Amino acid sequence: MKNLRELVVASAVVLLALVAAPARAEFGIGLNIDNNGFGVQAKQQLSPSFDLRFGITGMLWKVKFKYDDIDYDIERSVAIPEIALDWRPMQGKFRFSLAAAYFNDINDLQFVPVAGNSYNIGGGSYTGAQIGTMNGKVSWHSGAPYFGVGWDFLHGSNKNLDFSLDVGAYYRGEPNVKLSTTGGVVSAADLATETQNIKDDAWTFVPTVRLGLTFKF
Repeated sequence: MKNLRELVVASAVVLLALVAAPARAEFGIGLNIDNNGFGVQAKQQLSPSFDLRFGITGMLWKVKFKYDDIDYDIERSVAIPEIALDWRPMQGKFRFSLAAAYFNDINDLQFVPVAGNSYNIGGGSYTGAQIGTMNGKVSWHSGAPYFGVGWDFLHGSNKNLDFSLDVGAYYRGEPNVKLSTTGGVVSAADLATETQNIKDDAWTFVPTVRLGLTFKF
């Protein structure tokens, strides 16, 4: 809840900054796509060197992913609201970006093993029949700072469109992990070890590459 309150306060600061920005400063609304999903954002120029952006990125999709050498079927849901400050050291196309985000990332896991195969679960060896079906959840609900660099390729032109590229990373910390089996005989100790192994395997940093299109007013 503390991270959520901080995001609300930061959002209020953004809105005040947008209202207080000079009337002739450039304003834009954009669409983007990155490895976390699709997004929308609003951008306000504060000065020739600084821009302020507010946006959200998210998506729902299914994917296969390996945790601790086990291939899980995953349904992933992501929603990342963020506030970003851009600094253009040469007042040109290149910029540094620093953002405060709230990382909502929910991964519902399912593993249905082949009955005759053997698998290592938390240090114990089990056949597929002994495992049954393994279900779990790996989730993040936390503040996530972002740092990156970017290019607005038509910055400073009189065109109403701009194209951008951002490269950076979020730090989201460790996830919450839950794991259980249905119809199996996996011991509680092995299941607890496997849960910790998944937590250790999960990425705390999320590299991000983003392409954007902005309509300027």
